[in-house]
Amino acid sequence: MSDQHENDQVRTLGLARWVQAAFLAFGLLIFWVADKAAMIGLGYFTEPNETLVSFGSFVFAGVVAVALYRNPTLSRASNDVAAELSKVTWPSRQETTTSTVVVIIASFIAASIIGGFDAIWSALTDLIYKV
Repeated sequence: MSDQHENDQVRTLGLARWVQAAFLAFGLLIFWVADKAAMIGLGYFTEPNETLVSFGSFVFAGVVAVALYRNPTLSRASNDVAAELSKVTWPSRQETTTSTVVVIIASFIAASIIGGFDAIWSALTDLIYKV
């Protein structure tokens, strides 16, 4: 195999792992929501068996996550998103820190300007209402 082909396989496998991890995380979210909803819903009628409800929610979440993962349209879209995100050039820690400081300073400047306008406007309206 050529080095380029091996790199493409590693990159594809790496992207597939991220897509699978996203579907797993979504499955866990579905499990948590289904478990809470079932416990609340059944709690209105009877004291639910927590183990049975959790097992049912786990099976439901697993079926939904696998069905979504096997959906060709959703699977292709997820792989496309992962491929595009792998092409993104993420900022370094230093660039992120610098940008954060610039945003904080700009926010303070904007807040000061708006606060100054507010104080002036408040003083003017106080003069008008006192007359």
